[in-house]
Amino acid sequence: MQRVRIGGSEAVFLENDEKDVLGYAVWYTISRTLVHKDDLHAWFDKHGLSRFKPADPKHGDAFKRVCSEYKEKKIDESTDSETFLLLRPLETGLTRKIVLEKRKEGKKLSYNVVGEIAYDEKSRNVNYSLRTADPAVRDIVKEILDRFEREKDCYTDEHIRKILHRILDSCNRVKLKPSGEIYFIPLDDFYWIERFSKIVEEIKRIDPSNRTEIWYAPIVNTERHRRMLEIKVEDTLEEILNSAIERLLKIDSEDPSKVRQIDEIAKQIEQATRMAEKYTKMLKVSLNRTTSLLEKAERLLNKIRQIQFSQIEIKAKSIA
Repeated sequence: MQRVRIGGSEAVFLENDEKDVLGYAVWYTISRTLVHKDDLHAWFDKHGLSRFKPADPKHGDAFKRVCSEYKEKKIDESTDSETFLLLRPLETGLTRKIVLEKRKEGKKLSYNVVGEIAYDEKSRNVNYSLRTADPAVRDIVKEILDRFEREKDCYTDEHIRKILHRILDSCNRVKLKPSGEIYFIPLDDFYWIERFSKIVEEIKRIDPSNRTEIWYAPIVNTERHRRMLEIKVEDTLEEILNSAIERLLKIDSEDPSKVRQIDEIAKQIEQATRMAEKYTKMLKVSLNRTTSLLEKAERLLNKIRQIQFSQIEIKAKSIA
């Protein structure tokens, strides 16, 4: 790589040497998508992403997702009123009331419960009962049943977005924008992003109109870029550590999920520590702004480990 000054600014001429590049800026769009689990699992195996292969989709989640798209649907309109079909969840379980509501100029005229539709976790089926012969209601219930059968074993764009976030986290990603829409990935972690780009190609192969995409551009090893990364690394570490500290302080000692929460927080702090070590070595700088936070996080992590050890001891004594 050759560096020259042009009008007071640094210009860089690359020579196809990896040392010329610090890593890549990565940005993406995950559009509305449905991919059957068998296809996605096969793609992840094919493209070397088996370690990120997700668990099977939950049928109950598919039922909730489909019902959410029928929360309110106009089924009839006359000169003096409109009729809406509503799906309203009960307080517990995976049951939805089926309601017909009449309105006039936005004002409710009537509200009649005409049936129920529910996902049964034991049989893993969707069952329904209706107290109306209205064909529009029956058509919508049939739509819901058909969609549930088609989509129950599929991953959605939300699933794929979460998988990509896991991959980005494992790549020591750093936010280049506060909103997180653009990330920096170090050069030696970038191969995971290249592999995920193959998954995007597979999605577009089965649906050419899908707008899911992932793009990346090299971040050249210049003084300006190194300074930018130093700032963004500290911003990211500060966000991770502050989040971990805040979550730890909010844990309720009576909450039955506290052990899981403590494990998650410990992983957050350990991730931040690894990132700090990696970028300190890569940029050859001291991350002064986050040093005190890292020290505080380490103290908290030690306390977390003591809490976990005490809980294991108590559990072992109760079993004995």
